[in-house]
Amino acid sequence: MSTSKIHVFRYQPELSGTVIYWSMTFALFFTSMIGLLEQQGRINIFSVVIFLLFLVFAFVGFRRKMILTNEQLKVSAILKKNSYQIDLENIQRVSVGSHGITIQTNQKEFAYVMFPKSKNSFVYHLRQEVSFTGVIYGIEKSVDD
Repeated sequence: MSTSKIHVFRYQPELSGTVIYWSMTFALFFTSMIGLLEQQGRINIFSVVIFLLFLVFAFVGFRRKMILTNEQLKVSAILKKNSYQIDLENIQRVSVGSHGITIQTNQKEFAYVMFPKSKNSFVYHLRQEVSFTGVIYGIEKSVDD
């Protein structure tokens, strides 16, 4: 039975995009540490600015979320122009893998990396929505609890 409750899940984009984003983010961290060590432990403006950039990118990277409502899945990205909505009735197939999920609609396929707890909670709540008529594959193999 579906309720009007809204569920929020954290995600990362497909694996290649996630690796690239976080590699560049941690490159900022290591650059700030190198700048700090070059000055023999003294704090300098270069290290502080680069470290603050690292903190901003890390904060923004963790803000990605999916919001599951009764009729839609709203996916928010880093840039608002990249955010989108998927009607639950348009989802044909949800494939659950060891590192995340893939959602296939009439027009497109979307891949998300999720932690096991968030992934399993998403699948559980998606199954309970009345407007979801798609098929969920692979959930038995991915339960890690």
